[in-house]
Amino acid sequence: MKKNYKRRVFVLDKVPYILFGAILIIALIIFLPVRSCMPLNFFSGVQEETEKESEYSLFIASPTNGKVFPFINQNETVPVEIKAKEVENTDYTIKLLVNDSEIKSFTSPPYEYNWNPGSSGEYEMIAQLIDDGGNIITNSNTVSFTVQYEIEPEENIVLSVDIEEKKNEILSQAIFRAQNTIPTGVPLFSYKCYTPPVIDGSIQEWDKFESFSAFEPTIKKENYITNTDISGTFFSCWDDDNFYFAVQVIDDVFNQKYTGNQLNKGDSITIVFDTELEEDMQIPFYNSDDYQIDLSPGNFSGTSSESFMSWPSNAPPRGVIIASIRLANGYIMEASIPWYNFPNYVPTDKDVLGFTVSIFDTDNLESTELVISSSKVFDFNNVSTLGTIALIDAGNIQEAEEEVEE
Repeated sequence: MKKNYKRRVFVLDKVPYILFGAILIIALIIFLPVRSCMPLNFFSGVQEETEKESEYSLFIASPTNGKVFPFINQNETVPVEIKAKEVENTDYTIKLLVNDSEIKSFTSPPYEYNWNPGSSGEYEMIAQLIDDGGNIITNSNTVSFTVQYEIEPEENIVLSVDIEEKKNEILSQAIFRAQNTIPTGVPLFSYKCYTPPVIDGSIQEWDKFESFSAFEPTIKKENYITNTDISGTFFSCWDDDNFYFAVQVIDDVFNQKYTGNQLNKGDSITIVFDTELEEDMQIPFYNSDDYQIDLSPGNFSGTSSESFMSWPSNAPPRGVIIASIRLANGYIMEASIPWYNFPNYVPTDKDVLGFTVSIFDTDNLESTELVISSSKVFDFNNVSTLGTIALIDAGNIQEAEEEVEE
């Protein structure tokens, strides 16, 4: 008969199991307190989103690093464009600095600006994202560029001492559509000239008068990309006989092949006047005191500059003189328009008129691609969208400049 032998179990045989159990107990003792200090999603693989500086980014797209701007005159500007990521829905401010001095701040897009340097030199530009407490959230790339003026800008001319008083009087007493003006509440100011500007396509003498460059897209504005595509600087003055203006247009693609009543299908300028603004505040349609004049620089290769009054006469206006010159990145147009084209209107100091100047851009299309204007909204068929211009006699500022030079 076979015998069964029972195996004897010794304490040493249980050591591995005892050791494993002890390690497990120690691990649990350590794990539970540590787990209570961890975020709930630590062990789920989901990380909590936090606001970090890396979430925001700024990039100066224009000007480019190393760019040289060979300016013909002091009215040309450096086009600035900032690309921003994750900034639009915040209360942060974008500050633009040149050589460590702030030149512009933005609180909403588009982050674009035409900067007038004022003198030749080497410049360094950077943009900063600033929070409500004045803290820098992030910096953009640093861009270095050079400006070279063919003719160095002259010092600013001191105007007549009562000019600011006249401006304040107009702003406080005149009736105009402040909501249409750029910037809000401030009309364009046109000074009386005691010596008429020479209409020759040069804008050297216009530095004595106020300029405007804050044009905004108004018609087909969905086609607007950047101010290097289309932008402008506008100057004006007046005397008892004429309204004078000059505009320097930055346009990357020039295209004008139209004439007569079709000229604003190509690259051109349109100005609209309402000579009885206060009486027409509630009237959206054109009437006998409204005037629209379209002006073409020509095509610089056979077709001359010309003007056409689309309203009210639907014919070329009388006595208009235009001179234009082609630039590498656009053109300059200078013109004088006799007041006798506006029947029953006589210009007077502190007059306030409805007014908008618009720049038409066609590029390579068969008709208008985009319109930028001096008013926030512009509609050919609605004069209530017009901005404002105020005529001011500021004294003989041209003579004052000559005295300063002497």
